[in-house]
Amino acid sequence: MSTPFAQEGMNRLKVLHIAPTPFFADRGCHIRIRNEIESLPRQDVEVTLCTYHQGRDIEGIQTHRTWKIPGYASTGVGFSIFKFPADIFLFALVLRKSILIRPDILHGHLHEGALIGWCVRTLLFWRKIALVMDMQGSLSGELATYGTFHRFPFMLKLFRLIEKVIYRLPDRFFCSSSRSREALVNEFHVQPDKIHLLEDAVPDFRGRDVLRRADLHIPPEKKVIVYAGSLLAGKGIDSVKYLMKSLLGQREDLFFLIIGYPEAELQTFVQENRLSQDCLITGRLDYEQLLAYLAVADLAIEPKFADSGEASGKTLHYMAAGLPVVCFDTGNNRRLLADSGFYADPGSDQSLAAAVFKALGDHEAACRKADEGRNRVRRHFSMDRCRDVLLGQYAKLSGRDEATMRRPDPDRGQ
Repeated sequence: MSTPFAQEGMNRLKVLHIAPTPFFADRGCHIRIRNEIESLPRQDVEVTLCTYHQGRDIEGIQTHRTWKIPGYASTGVGFSIFKFPADIFLFALVLRKSILIRPDILHGHLHEGALIGWCVRTLLFWRKIALVMDMQGSLSGELATYGTFHRFPFMLKLFRLIEKVIYRLPDRFFCSSSRSREALVNEFHVQPDKIHLLEDAVPDFRGRDVLRRADLHIPPEKKVIVYAGSLLAGKGIDSVKYLMKSLLGQREDLFFLIIGYPEAELQTFVQENRLSQDCLITGRLDYEQLLAYLAVADLAIEPKFADSGEASGKTLHYMAAGLPVVCFDTGNNRRLLADSGFYADPGSDQSLAAAVFKALGDHEAACRKADEGRNRVRRHFSMDRCRDVLLGQYAKLSGRDEATMRRPDPDRGQ
């Protein structure tokens, strides 16, 4: 059966995604990229992904990798000196593939992806390739959050200047949060009509296999509190440590399930504070296994309190799994959860602990909020909604008929 594009004598829209990161490494940034690509109807959109040499391939995503860089094997979060040669190699790869594939649109993820995309389309200027930047937070804001240049503050100012220049390059912006959109308009003076909110999407988890507590050797009588994400200061791991030490010291019926990496420092903390019996740290977990592990929990926590503009994909996955969520009262969290969250005073670990106790102590309210959160994800953060935003802007940039691009892919699972 022919598609509308075939009937009109048109080829599939060609989009080349640029991921300046070791995709796929089972973390938030990569999950966003993966879900965006998998939301697109393959019968109408041909997607190619260019990324670093390390990471695992995902079935169904046409992936091309850079040449290997000796000594660069890490897939973790944070600054690395190896990123400079990796981005040069990535530029060469994107240029080569753009010459061969002739994409209609370059979709650059993160700031480096947008800069690489601009360099490539400038060299191939006669092709008139459209450029999209997919922004997951402020570059200088993230560097400040991770303390990358705390000893060299002038470097932070330099990256702030580079960030301003990059924001002058794309034709369109996709922002993962309203905070990022506000920063582009108010701090970097980007034209509002170029910016579009594209929040993280979550696949439909209904009907998928789950684990039992016995599978993880978790006592059945325990109340399980789960955290899933990078175990870094910028993601709120210090608040998680506070909760573990404080709550486990007050109640014997609690158990912490920690999903994420790098886990070495947290393992040391658990051992030093003799919390091993009431805590399980899984380390890195394949994204495909995440729901199965979330299913054993009673409550989820989102301890991040950074103002870099990043969204929180983990919160959406908590909601999709039907878990009540405890978090700080920030604009991003309010936008995701609305009235379905248990909120703590921003930046206060004591308030976060009190919110956990409140959620555990009111079973009826916890169940009600969990149901509200799950329904909210299905209405506002589905893969279909992500597809519609992407295709709407792709159509405008490429001059295609938008109506023919808003059809579900019969080969894609929900």
